[in-house]
Amino acid sequence: MPTQNSDFRAVLIVLLLLWIFLSPDSSDPASLTPPEIAQARQARFQGALDVLNTTRWGDFAPSAPGKGDNSHKEDPRFANITGFSQLDGKGYAWEDLGRFRNRCREWSRNAFPSSTILGRLDDDSGWERSINGPAIWQNATGTLHGTWVRRPGTVSRQAAGYNLSAIAPGATWPSGLGEWGRNITGDHGTIELRIDEDEGGGVYQEKTEGRISRGAGLARKIQAVATIQDEATKASSLSLHLHGVHWPRQGAILLTTSSEKFDGIFGLPHLAPGPGFFHTGQHLLNETLGKIIQAREKSEYGFPSNPWGSRMDLEDDGIAAQCEYVMYVQLHPMYLSRWYKDPEELESFIEEVERELRFPTGAPVGRIPDLRASMVTWSPDCSFFLESKGPPHFPVVDGDHLIGMKEDMFTYTAKEWLIAFAAVILGQIWLFKAQMKQSSTPSTTGRVSFWTVGTMLFADGMIFVTACAWSLNATITLLPCLLVTFAAFISMFIEGAFLSEVWKIQEPERRMRERGREQAAAANRNASSSGTGTAPTAPQPATTQPQAPATTQPAAPPPPVQPRQPIIVPSDGDIDEAEQLADLLSGASALPLPATATRPGQPAQPNEPRPPTPFSTVAKRFVLAGLFLLFLSAVATSWPSHIRSFYVNTLSFLYLSLWLPQIIRNTQRNSRQAYSWRFTIGQSCLRLLPFAYFFLREDNVLLADPDPYAFLVFVGWMWIQLWIMFAQSILGPRFGVPRGWVREAWDYHPVLRDDDLEGVTLPIGLARTGTGLSTAPVSPAEERNRSWSLAGGGGGPTSSSAEAGEGSSTNGGGGGGPRNREREKEREKQKGVAMRSVDCAICRELLEVPVFKAGGNGSGSPSSSAGRGGGGPTSGITGVFARKAYMVTPCRHIFHTDCLEGWMKYRLQCPICREELPPL
Repeated sequence: MPTQNSDFRAVLIVLLLLWIFLSPDSSDPASLTPPEIAQARQARFQGALDVLNTTRWGDFAPSAPGKGDNSHKEDPRFANITGFSQLDGKGYAWEDLGRFRNRCREWSRNAFPSSTILGRLDDDSGWERSINGPAIWQNATGTLHGTWVRRPGTVSRQAAGYNLSAIAPGATWPSGLGEWGRNITGDHGTIELRIDEDEGGGVYQEKTEGRISRGAGLARKIQAVATIQDEATKASSLSLHLHGVHWPRQGAILLTTSSEKFDGIFGLPHLAPGPGFFHTGQHLLNETLGKIIQAREKSEYGFPSNPWGSRMDLEDDGIAAQCEYVMYVQLHPMYLSRWYKDPEELESFIEEVERELRFPTGAPVGRIPDLRASMVTWSPDCSFFLESKGPPHFPVVDGDHLIGMKEDMFTYTAKEWLIAFAAVILGQIWLFKAQMKQSSTPSTTGRVSFWTVGTMLFADGMIFVTACAWSLNATITLLPCLLVTFAAFISMFIEGAFLSEVWKIQEPERRMRERGREQAAAANRNASSSGTGTAPTAPQPATTQPQAPATTQPAAPPPPVQPRQPIIVPSDGDIDEAEQLADLLSGASALPLPATATRPGQPAQPNEPRPPTPFSTVAKRFVLAGLFLLFLSAVATSWPSHIRSFYVNTLSFLYLSLWLPQIIRNTQRNSRQAYSWRFTIGQSCLRLLPFAYFFLREDNVLLADPDPYAFLVFVGWMWIQLWIMFAQSILGPRFGVPRGWVREAWDYHPVLRDDDLEGVTLPIGLARTGTGLSTAPVSPAEERNRSWSLAGGGGGPTSSSAEAGEGSSTNGGGGGGPRNREREKEREKQKGVAMRSVDCAICRELLEVPVFKAGGNGSGSPSSSAGRGGGGPTSGITGVFARKAYMVTPCRHIFHTDCLEGWMKYRLQCPICREELPPL
C-alpha cells in the first residue's frame, strides 16, 4: 500500500517539472561567448557601418554588363561588407539582383493599378513617387498569411560550391557541410508574417528646401517574423527573424536576414528598388545601427551574438550555415467610402483611424479594412524566389496574396473571442451544476460514466493551464485571459469534485471486477495444476512386507460452536460486501449475502482484499497525462503541416467522443439514461462552438487554416452519439447489441406464470399453496381472483349480473343479447389470466398483478390463438402496460413500479431483505 510520503514526493516531482519547463531562461549568452569572438564581431559591424556611411546608390552593382539590372553598364562593383564583397571563385547569385528589383516594382504597380506610372519599371528616378496618393496603412504592425509559389533563380547555387572560410573568415564552420538549413525545395506552401513596427523610435524624415518631401522621404525601422511552411515536400516549418525599413507613404517594406556569412542589414539600402529608397534607408540605418553599436561598445560583454540575426548563431559545434533571405512586401491600398483629393488630408485621416485603434476614445471609425499585401522573397545564396500567390498571375480562387488584420484589430478580436469563450465555459458550469442536483444519489451517480466526466475535466484542465500560460505574457488581453482562467478553474473544480464522488460510489463495482478476475485466475491456476497432477507415474515395485492389522481410532470431538454475534445494521442500511462475507464465514451473519459474494463451502480467497484506490492517485495520473500532452503539442508545432493537422484532428475527435464511454456503460449496466437531455444536448453544443470558430472562420485568433470537412465529421460523430443515447432511452440500453456480447440483465417486468405447484418462480406473496386448486392470501388484503377483460367486464358480482342479464334478455328477446355474447367470448378468451393482489412494502398499498395459468402462453387456448393469429395480452399494448405497473426483484419481492424506481434512486438494495439489486 503506498504511503503518504510517496504521494508527497510525486507532487514535488510534478511541481519541479513545472518550474523547470515554465520558468523563463535567465542565462546570459554573453557568458558562453569567448571575448575574442565578441570583439571580432564588434569590429566587423563597425567596419560594415563605415562602408554604409560612405557608399552611394550604384556603388554596389554586381550584375554583369547586359544582364540583370540594365541601369549599370559598367564593370561589376561590390561593397566591403560580409556577403556583398567580391570573392575568389563563385560568390552569391547576384546575377538575379536586377530581376529581384523588377519584381518589386511590378508588385507595387499591380497593387496600385489606377496610379500613373512615370516611366518604365527599370526607371529608378521617379517610380517610387508615382504610387503616392491612395490610402495605405501608415503603421504596418499586424499579421498576414497566405500562399506562395517557388521560382528558381537564373543561376544554380549549391552549398558545396561556397568557400565559407573565405566569406566569413572569423567564424568557425562545422566540417562536412551538406545542404544548408532553411532551404526550401518545394514548389508551393504557406507563409505567416508577423510585422512589428515601433513608431516611437527609428524614424527618418527628409526635408528639402523648407518643405517635407512627398517622395520616399519618410522611413521607419521595422522587423518581422516569417513562418514558412513547405507543403510540397511535407517538411517542417521554418521561422525567420527579419529586420529592415518601411516606407509608409509608398507602403513598401524591405526586410533581410543577417548572419555570420551575410550582414544583410548593413547592405539593405543597396538592395532597394530605387535611389529614393536607398537615400532614406541609408540615413535611417546609419542612425539606428550606430546607436546599437555604440551602446554595445559601452557594455561589458560587447556583441555576444548578432543582434540582427534570426537565431543564436554561435553553438558548441560551430555555426550552422543556412539560406539567407531578402523580402519585399508591398501593402495594398484601402478601399474607403470617401474620396480624398488632398494627400495630406488622406494621410491625416488614416493617422486618426490608427490612433483610435491603438488608443480608443469612442470616435466612430466605421468598418476597419483588412491588412493586405503582396510579397516577393529572394535567397541570394540558395538562388530561388518565393512569390505570393494571387492576381494577376493566379486567379483569386487560387490565392489573394497576403491577407490579415492589424495588431489593434487582432487584439480587439482576441478580446471578444476570449470573453465569448469564457461565457461558453460558464454555460458548461451552469449545466453541470443542474446535472449534479439530479445525480445526487448513489443510484443516479452510479449510472454516470467515469470517463465521460473525466474527459470533460481533462479538457477544462488543459484550458486552465493554457490560459495561465497566456496570462503570464498577456498585456492588453490580460483581463479577458484572467476571466477565462477563472472560469476554467471553477469548471475544473466542480467537475473534479463530482468525479471524485463518482469514483467513490463506483468502488464496489471495481472490487467485484477485481474479485472476478482473481477468481478466474485462480481457476486457471487450479486447472493447470490439476492437469499436471494427473500425469501417469511409474509403477511402484511390489513388496511382500506384512501389513499391520487395521485398528479403529476414536473420532475427534466436534469443535465447540461459537456463539453468534449480533449484527448492528446502520441507519442507512449499507453493509459492505467484505463484512458480510467475513461474518458469514465465521457464522455471525444473519442477513443474506448478495449474489456476487462467495457462498459457504467455497474456498476463501488466498489473498486479502486490496485497499481501495484513492482518488488522489487518479488525479495524479490526469496531471501527468496533461503534462505529456502539453509537451507533445509543443513539439508538434514544428512538425510538417499534414502531420500536425492529423494530430490536431485526432485529438479533437477523441475529445468529442466523450459520450462514447457513457453509451458503453449504459449497455453494460442495462441503464437507460444517466443525464438529462438538457445537459447532454447543451454540453454537446457548447463544446462544439470553439471547434466551429477555428474550423470555419478564416480570420480566427490563431490564424489556423479552416477545415469545414473536418468540422462536419465532428458534428456528424457527435450527432451519432446523441442518437444512440436517445435510442437507448427509448428502445432499451441493449438495443441492437448481440445477446452474447454482454451479461444477461435482470428483467424487472417479467410475465408472471403459475407454472408449478410450489410457485418458486412467482414473487413472494403470489405463490399457490396446497394442490393449486385453492389459494391462500399472503397479504393483509384478501386475494381476489377474477377474469381479466379488455372490455371492462370484470369477474365476481359483475359477471354474475351479466350472466343473469344475458339469460333474461335471451328469454325475453331483449336487445342486450349480442353484447352479452361478445362479453362471454372475451371472458372465454382471457380465462387463463387471473388478477392477484399483494401489498407493496414501500407504500403499503394494494398491488394487483396479472398471473397466467400454468401451461398457458398468455393468449388463451392454443386453438383460439392460432385461429386469430394474435398473441394474447402479453404481446399487445395492454399487456405491456400491465407489466409496467409492477417490478419484481431477483429476491422475488414485488413492488409498484413508481415505488421501487423512487427507492432505487437512493439505494440499490431491496427494501425488504437488503439484497443488492441490479441497476435499472
